[in-house]
Amino acid sequence: MLEKFLLLAAIVIFAYACRTFANRYIAKLGWIAMLVATYLVGFWLSSGSQVAGGLSVGLWFVLPWLEIIGRVRKLRFPAENEVKHRFPPNSEVFPDLNELSHEAEEAGFVETDNAGWKWEESDHFVRLFYHEESRTQAAITLAQQVEFAISYVSLTSRTGDGCTYTTSNYPFSYSMKFTPMHRVNRYVDALSFDDLLGSHQEFMAIHALEPTDLVVMDAEELPIFIQKEMRHQIDHNVTVGVLEPVGEGLFRYTWRGCFFLWGQVLKDMLRV
Repeated sequence: MLEKFLLLAAIVIFAYACRTFANRYIAKLGWIAMLVATYLVGFWLSSGSQVAGGLSVGLWFVLPWLEIIGRVRKLRFPAENEVKHRFPPNSEVFPDLNELSHEAEEAGFVETDNAGWKWEESDHFVRLFYHEESRTQAAITLAQQVEFAISYVSLTSRTGDGCTYTTSNYPFSYSMKFTPMHRVNRYVDALSFDDLLGSHQEFMAIHALEPTDLVVMDAEELPIFIQKEMRHQIDHNVTVGVLEPVGEGLFRYTWRGCFFLWGQVLKDMLRV
């Protein structure tokens, strides 16, 4: 029994150590090691049943579903989200903000505003930039939910026919579907702002778009663009059955939306 405990402890420590690395393949190895440890727990507790070991591993994939139906399904979100000016968080909350802002300015983007919005437990801060020559918006975002926080950068270009093209290093699958007029290029492994910008330029080239095909945006109106696009996305998700209105300008995930969200979480788990 002691040997089994020591082996299990060694695998868990190895898994945790791997998860501290920025390299995605080493981090993936840590996730696999944790699955192995979970399998062994079920296998040993059942006196050698491989089925029990497999069911133990399956619990990792069931837990997100329990979180979705136990918490997310009960959440209510406003259909209208006012994106308004706000002061940036301090360096302890968002330590990378100044460095990312400097990278954006080095690439020729000009800071236009600090803004944000809230959804129940979620709090979003965004610093907006605009590059006049390429007609491109840049956004450095911090999304906070309870004690969990992530930051990411996105680049957005908009055409005269109403299409929006966004390149982002957002690290997770999206929690809502995008409208057919909003096309997204995920580049999670971007090493810098310039690297992300290069991917966005390639994205534009794939769609044969030149700066002259893009609309000239009023830098001061960027928060309004974001607010309108969020509303269009919510309306689209209501149309396709992911969300449903619950009165007083609020919406929630439908059961179909819960399954969609669960699928997105599972994709992230398998990808990581």
